[in-house]
Formats: sequence, C-alpha cells, structure tokens
Amino acid sequence: MYKHIGKKLKVLAEVWCVLGVLGSIAAGVLLYFVKKPPMDLLYCILIAVGGVILSILSSWGIYALSEIHVKLEKLEDKLIPKPNYMSYLEDKQAMRGQCEICGKTTDLISAKIVDSLGTRYRKVCKECFAANGCEEK
Repeated sequence: MYKHIGKKLKVLAEVWCVLGVLGSIAAGVLLYFVKKPPMDLLYCILIAVGGVILSILSSWGIYALSEIHVKLEKLEDKLIPKPNYMSYLEDKQAMRGQCEICGKTTDLISAKIVDSLGTRYRKVCKECFAANGCEEK
C-alpha cells in the first residue's frame, strides 16, 4: 500500500482537481437556484470560480509533492548502495534480483532444494534459503 506512493499521489492529485472543479461549479449553480430568495448571480459565480482556482492550485501542490517523491526514489536507487547480505558466501559474486520463492528483490543465492517435490535449483533470498533448508549449489 505504501510502496511507490509517488504514483498514487499523482492519481490523487488528478482526481482531487476534477472533483474540486466539478464540485465548485455545482455548488455555484445550486446556490443560485436553491437559495430562497436566490443569491446574487455575482456571488455564485465568485464561489464557482474561486473553488475552481483553489482546487487547481491545491492539486498542483499534491502533484509537485508526488514528483519530488518519484525523483527522490530514482536518485536513492542510484546513489545509495544496496545492503550486501551475501558476505557469508566467501568471495562469491553476489547476484541481485527477484527471489523465485517469495518474489522479494534482494541479493540472491543459487540454492539446491531437496524436498518431496524432488531436487530443484532456484535463485532465492537469504530468508527463503534458511526457511527451506537449502544447500548451496
């Protein structure tokens, strides 16, 4: 739910803008026709236009925050080295990718799994290696 929040915030900004614009226009029109006696037309137009402007400006703020988050994620991936869980492999080159058991992206181990399904060879993470009683390939 909280992974890649920048993309979700972009969608929220777009939805916020559309709903705000439609809601502001609807509020201006409804105030004019429903109010007894009818509100002055100028006030209803000001309410509708002001709501549209506030909605657009606030959605820009949300969208800008999401852009910052997306770019920081990309920068973090380039600048911050990933932790190396493979130090126990004794001079073997660490592989990075997606675990074939749990799907987590991390450092991988080439493992031999012997169980009721037979002998299988998989690239697995440290946790799955320990949980499945694997042997190093």
